[in-house]
Amino acid sequence: MKHFKLRILFAALAFVSLTLQSGVSAEDRKLRVVTTTSDLAYLAREVGKDRVQVEYLLPPTADPHFSDARPDFIVKLSRADVLAIVGMDLEVGWLPPIVQQSRNPKIFVGANGYCDASVGIHVLEKPTGKVDRSMGDIHVFGNPHYWMDPLNAAIMARNLRDAMIRVDPDHRQSYEKNYGALFERLRAFTKEQMNRFAPAKGMKVAVYHKEFSYLAHRFAFDPAISIEEKPGVPPSAAYLKKVVEDMKREKIKVILIAPYNNPRYANSVAEKTGAKVLVMPTSVGTIAGIDSHEASISRMLDLILQNR
Repeated sequence: MKHFKLRILFAALAFVSLTLQSGVSAEDRKLRVVTTTSDLAYLAREVGKDRVQVEYLLPPTADPHFSDARPDFIVKLSRADVLAIVGMDLEVGWLPPIVQQSRNPKIFVGANGYCDASVGIHVLEKPTGKVDRSMGDIHVFGNPHYWMDPLNAAIMARNLRDAMIRVDPDHRQSYEKNYGALFERLRAFTKEQMNRFAPAKGMKVAVYHKEFSYLAHRFAFDPAISIEEKPGVPPSAAYLKKVVEDMKREKIKVILIAPYNNPRYANSVAEKTGAKVLVMPTSVGTIAGIDSHEASISRMLDLILQNR
């Protein structure tokens, strides 16, 4: 019994020593949140405010479908209290192995710290029937680029709030208050932007990849033509010829691409049709001044309005 009490005493002293060395109490310790994208990171900061320390894995201009598993990713994940992902298999090609390598059960699928931000999203373009590789890089759960609808961003924020509360229930009130303010802001912003974009309602555009379906759905423009023949597959010469013919017939003036899309095919089509290629700031931080989700959406709508 005496030895047992001594072990307890030494353990307590060690804990106090570590606490004093770190200078951080349990109350002051920030929740470590790691997100796959800068958009999720922005929303996490808005919900968590001074209660969270947020890092994201992918640069804002990177293609979220693909990434090299860098060692620093594993280090970040190993320390995370919460991992937030876009989901719908967007990160499936690179994220699962490094989550396992992090050896951090707090962020494994199903754990309290695991946050799939797509939960509750109204999904667009979900394939029906059999899906196989001949169809290209089809997302079997539907189009995963849902964050480009600001009302979907509110759903993402709600999922982040819920994850933070699961892991840190003592600060539920703070997370709920911050989420409520963000929700109202995004709702007002969406209404304002829909009114502002009304002159371009129904406008037809071309896109390289179907990144912009949710933006188009919310703000009522028409991504009528895709330069990709199949998702993730470069277009053939015959298909590009048809794209050019269709764009001329439909009098389409703009081609929307993401920063990570290869501009080669869009530029080629633009030269033949007189259309303008617009590189859209699809995520927070893609270009200077795009420091919020609202700024990203507003700038994308500006580009379309200015070139209608």
